[in-house]
Amino acid sequence: MMYLLSSCVENAVISYSSDKPDMIHFYNQSKRGVDSFDQMCSSMSCSCKTNGCPMAVFYGILNMTFINFLVIYGQNIIKNNKIPLNRGEFMKQLSTDLIKHWMEMKLEAPTLKRCLRENISQNLVKSTDSSNEVQKGEPDANTALIALTKKENV
Repeated sequence: MMYLLSSCVENAVISYSSDKPDMIHFYNQSKRGVDSFDQMCSSMSCSCKTNGCPMAVFYGILNMTFINFLVIYGQNIIKNNKIPLNRGEFMKQLSTDLIKHWMEMKLEAPTLKRCLRENISQNLVKSTDSSNEVQKGEPDANTALIALTKKENV
C-alpha cells in the first residue's frame, strides 16, 4: 500500500494503461529539471571536504547560486544574440567579480603583509585582464547580484 500526498494534483485518478496514479506520471514528467540541476551541481562544484555541516550547506548554496546565475546569464546573453561563456569560465568570472571589491578594500589596510599585498595585487590584475576579454555590454556578476537582491527586497 502506498500513500501519496500532492499539492498539484486535485483528483486521485489512476491510469488504466499503467495502473499508476496520475500524480506519479506528473512527478516522472517534471523531475527531469531537478535531476539535471543535481547533475550540474555534482559535475562542477565549488565545494571542498569539510567536517562542519554549516560549511557544507554554504557550499551547497553557492553551487545552487552559480547554476541559477548561469541560467539567468545565458538567457540574457542569448537574447542579445551574443555567445555566452562556458560554465567553468563563468564560475571563475562570477567568483572574481564577487570578491573584487573586498580585495580592493583589503589592499587599503596599512598593516597588510607584503606577500598578501602582492598576491592580491596580482589577482586584481588578472581579474581586470579577464574582464576586458568579456564582451562589452554583458552584465557582470555584481550587477546581476544587485538586481536580484533588489527584486527580492521589493
